[in-house]
Amino acid sequence: MQQSLSQAELYKQFILWQCRLRKMCVRELGGQPTIGMSSGVYSVERDQDDEKSRLNFLIVKQDSADITAEFAHIIRKTLDTKDWLKNGLRILSERHYQDDFNFSYQLTALFGCDSALADAFLKAGQCHLKFKQDSIEYSFDFDVTELPEQDQAHQSTYWHNHLFNASIPGKVRVLGFDPIL
Repeated sequence: MQQSLSQAELYKQFILWQCRLRKMCVRELGGQPTIGMSSGVYSVERDQDDEKSRLNFLIVKQDSADITAEFAHIIRKTLDTKDWLKNGLRILSERHYQDDFNFSYQLTALFGCDSALADAFLKAGQCHLKFKQDSIEYSFDFDVTELPEQDQAHQSTYWHNHLFNASIPGKVRVLGFDPIL
């Protein structure tokens, strides 16, 4: 008889799964996100099961200062965005997702400064996210907060996204999604 897993144990499995998806993304797909790296966004009210939006999320290391500094250095040393991508993918594929136990449980997402969706998340304070790829599905409730610019997760999210999108403006909003376990 198999014992059911707690929400915390399921979330740990979810983070491990996210690391596997992201390793595949950077090693085999040139950094193109898979469907499992994005989530359907739902209201936390259980009587409403319609997807409100779909977003890509990042998983961020607990201590992300070193990797963030590497990403910033890659971007600042050249204007060649092909070099940004090549060097960023090398770092991500060689060592970033290898130690999956070092990732924070907080997910992050980047928004423009005038994003109505970010405003809606913050007004609600919570959301329900469903991640699915092939036969694997995870869904959890999250508290939503805006991360200050000096926050390590904010910086990590900004520089990681900038590797893949040269047109990201200097000022953005980063929201943190903390699982309610």
